Amino acid sequence: MAKLNSYELVVLLRSDVEEDDRKAVLERAKEIITKDDGVITKVDEWGKKRLAYEIKHQGEAFYYVFQFRAKPETLAEVTRVLGITDTVLRFMAVRAPGSGGAQPTLAATEEST
Repeated sequence: MAKLNSYELVVLLRSDVEEDDRKAVLERAKEIITKDDGVITKVDEWGKKRLAYEIKHQGEAFYYVFQFRAKPETLAEVTRVLGITDTVLRFMAVRAPGSGGAQPTLAATEEST
């Protein structure tokens, strides 16, 4: 079994999306993470927050934070899927402290607007 790294993934979803659609995006991300021996340790829903600046004409977004352990390939797949999902405004994944590196390192970022 390959070594699992610890990651934190922050996802911002559009504020005008229905709850069922938001849940579908989150479930898809969870499914990808757990499919290949990944382990989700925590999912934190921060709710609807005002953005510091508009992103794609949106002034607010729903914030979610995932903490999980997975293979690097799994992280690549979940960020690929989030990158092509219309309801996702932004996302960012970082390697969590204590996962082999001295400091958190950028694992993947969102596409630029």
